[in-house]
Amino acid sequence: MDVKTDLMERFGALVQMAQAANTAIFGPGAAPQTLIEDEPPRIFEYQPGVNLVTVPRAGFGVLPFSVLRALAQSSKEIRLNIELIKRTVRGLEWDIVLRGKQVDGYRVVTSEVVRFFEQPDGVHDFDAWVNQLLETLLTIDAVTIYPDIQDGKLLSLDLVDGATIRPLLDLRGRIPRPPQPAYLQVLYGIPATHYSVDRLIYAPLNAKTHTPYGESPIEWVLMAINTAIRHDAVRLGWFTEGNIPGVLVSVSPEWTPEQLQTFTEYFDALAKGDIQRASRVLFVPGNGAQSIFQPQQGDADKIEVDKWLMQVVCWAFGNNPAEFGLVPSSGLGGAGYVQGMENAQYRSMIGPITGYLKVLFDRIIRDYFKRTDLEFKWIGLEPPEDDLRRAQVDQVYLSMGVYSPAYVQERLGVPAEFRGSSPMVGLPGQLAPLFERAAKYELHRWRQNAVALFKGKTREQFLSDVLPLDLQNEIRARLNVCRTADEVAAIFDSILSDHLEKYLFPAREVGEAQPFRYP
Repeated sequence: MDVKTDLMERFGALVQMAQAANTAIFGPGAAPQTLIEDEPPRIFEYQPGVNLVTVPRAGFGVLPFSVLRALAQSSKEIRLNIELIKRTVRGLEWDIVLRGKQVDGYRVVTSEVVRFFEQPDGVHDFDAWVNQLLETLLTIDAVTIYPDIQDGKLLSLDLVDGATIRPLLDLRGRIPRPPQPAYLQVLYGIPATHYSVDRLIYAPLNAKTHTPYGESPIEWVLMAINTAIRHDAVRLGWFTEGNIPGVLVSVSPEWTPEQLQTFTEYFDALAKGDIQRASRVLFVPGNGAQSIFQPQQGDADKIEVDKWLMQVVCWAFGNNPAEFGLVPSSGLGGAGYVQGMENAQYRSMIGPITGYLKVLFDRIIRDYFKRTDLEFKWIGLEPPEDDLRRAQVDQVYLSMGVYSPAYVQERLGVPAEFRGSSPMVGLPGQLAPLFERAAKYELHRWRQNAVALFKGKTREQFLSDVLPLDLQNEIRARLNVCRTADEVAAIFDSILSDHLEKYLFPAREVGEAQPFRYP
C-alpha cells in the first residue's frame, strides 16, 4: 500500500520554525545560549584545575624542562649553536646612558646603575651573569629573576632556575595580577612557595597565547635533533662495537684454524710497529686466484648528514652556518656568502636577543631604580658592513641632491668644529696640486662617459670620490638640460677653463686658471 507524504506541510513547518527562531530560511541560525554573559574572553582554553598540577610544564602539551636540557647536552649541534650565541652577546660592550642626547655629566648620574650592572647578583660580573641567563633562555626559555630588595633598595638580581617555576592562571587564563600569587616554585615535587608578579620576573622570549611557558628553539627541530643524536651513536658504535675488519685475505682451504691463528700471529709480529715494512707489499701463499678482498665499509666520517642537521639547527637558533664552516661551493662563493649572511644573522639572532635583553634591563632600571631617564645600550652592535652600505647609500643620495651633507653630519652627530662647507677646505698645500690633477682627470673621464652616453653607447653611471659633491650636483643639473653630445662636451670644457679652483678650494683665493691638458 503506497503512503503519500504531503511535503508542503513539512515545508510549512520548517518555515514556522525559522520564523520562530527569528532567522532567514537556510540561514546560520540563532546564536546559542552562553554560560556567562558580557564577560571578557578567556585568553585560551586551559584544562580545568590546571593550577592544581604541581609539575612545571605539565598540562600544556609541551616537552618537560628535563628533556630540553638533556637534548641540549647530548646534541653537539644544539650545544655549538648555543655557545656561539653566548659568545657573540658576551663579546658586546654595554653602557647605561641617558635617553636621547647625552649631556655633560651623564656619567655621574648613571654611575650608580653602571656599578650595579657590573655585578648584578653581587657575586658574578656582568659577563658571567648574562652567560647564565642566556643558557636558560636558549635551553628552556624560562628566564627567572628574583630582585632582592631590602629597605626599598635593590641589592641584587638573583637568577633562579626557571625549571622550578610554574606560572599560575586566573579565570581568564592570564597571569594573576598582584597581590594574587602568580608563580609557584616547585622543589622536590612539592609546592614550596609562590610569588606575585611584582616580586618575581618571569620573562620568556618566545611567548605564546595558548601557554604561559616560552618555547625553546630546541622544540622546533626535534626530529632533526633526534636524527643527529642517533647518527652520532652509529658513528660511535662503528669505532667501539663494530667488527668489520679493514682487509680480508683468503688462504688455502686446507689450512686449519690453528694454522690460521699461527700465521696471523706471525704476520702481526712481522709487521706490527715496523712502519717501513707496514708500507710494503707482502706476498703470502695462495690458491692462484684473487685472494685479497677489501670489504665495503660504511663511511664513519660521512659529513653530508652532519651538514644538513647543522644547517637546520642553525636556522632554528638564527645562526650563520658559515660560522661552522658550512660555506657553499657555488653561487655567491665563500666571501660573498659570508658577507651576505651576516646581516641575516643580525636580523634573526643578534637583533632579537639583544633587543630582548635591552627591554629586560630597561624594565629593571625603570621599576627598581626609578630612573625613567636612563636606558641600557649595547655598543658596537651594528655590523661594519651596515655602516659601509649606509655610507654608499648616502653617497648616491647626496649626488642626486636628495639631501645635503649637513643632514648626514647631523645624523652621525659630527661636532660643529669638524664640519665644513667642502671636504677640501684646509687641504695641505703640498697635496693641493695632486688633488687638482686628480680632479681634472676625473672630469675628463666623466666627459668621455657623458659624451658616449649621448652617442648611444651604454656606459655605467659615473661616480667619483674625488670631485666635491657641490660640483657633481652642478654638473648633473646642467647635463639634465642637454640635447646633444656637443652641449655635453661644452659643459666640461667650460668648467675646466672657468677657475676650477673655486670648486676644489672654496676657502682659498682663486688665482689664474691653468691650461688643462688631457693625460
